[in-house]
Amino acid sequence: MTVLSLATGNKLGEILDLFIDPINGVLLGVTLSMADGGVAGLAGEEIHSFGRDAVMALTDLAVTRLESGVMVGGQPASKLIGTKIITESGDVLGYITNIFVTLKPPPHILYEARHSFLDKLLGREFFLPASVGHALSDDAARLVVPNITAEIAASDLSSLVDKSIEVRSFDPDGHPMGADDTILIRPDEDETVVRFRDEDETVVRLGDDDDTVLRHPRT
Repeated sequence: MTVLSLATGNKLGEILDLFIDPINGVLLGVTLSMADGGVAGLAGEEIHSFGRDAVMALTDLAVTRLESGVMVGGQPASKLIGTKIITESGDVLGYITNIFVTLKPPPHILYEARHSFLDKLLGREFFLPASVGHALSDDAARLVVPNITAEIAASDLSSLVDKSIEVRSFDPDGHPMGADDTILIRPDEDETVVRFRDEDETVVRLGDDDDTVLRHPRT
């Protein structure tokens, strides 16, 4: 896909790869090939829009040459193809087989996954928001996700996009959270479920009401 400057209409390059934060499902930017054969980076905040035919950068100066060929602080999407998705309980859900970004802002990253090649033949792929990521191994071979991921998975891409579900391992309001904390946001149901753990119990808080709390003793 071509990258164009919104300010001048100049062609800045062509998309090589998405560059994402695989833990929080955030698009950090894209890498692109330039006319002289070099590789450049376009940060997410410098992207005006994703169209069906082109990506629009804010200005010509939004593109920065990358001598190393990669951006800093995330992962190329292509490196995550084949990554094993495993829950915190140790159950393998499948392998990432494709990665999508929505055109409607803000861009959401979505994973297509299957358990085996036979699943592809039988049409058994499923889709997940990339924000389910909890931990990624150093070699990007394994992505750990919360157990709730199995409940979020959708059988088709469009239904997942319509739900706009986000799963975060951090508090968007900046409040401190532990390593095992997870926030599940379902905008279509106007509900936020916060799941976190202490030494003796799992706590689920519904919405913004701190008084609406379900406590589950550890067994």
